[in-house]
Amino acid sequence: MPLFYPVFLILIGLLVMWQPKTKRWQRRISAHVGGDQRRVKSRANTFFLLGFCFVLSGFALLYRATTQ
Repeated sequence: MPLFYPVFLILIGLLVMWQPKTKRWQRRISAHVGGDQRRVKSRANTFFLLGFCFVLSGFALLYRATTQ
């Protein structure tokens, strides 16, 4: 298995985790949910968990590719 895929997953996971911290993302999601800050925070937490899952998957694949 090439090492490109695990590194790609890790980078995409970090990007997805970082995305909710940007002002543009917060403005767009706030407009989408009608300004409900509870839903904005919930959406940001969902993005963080999704990104974290990508990072963990990438590390698992990287470990598997380097130990075989």
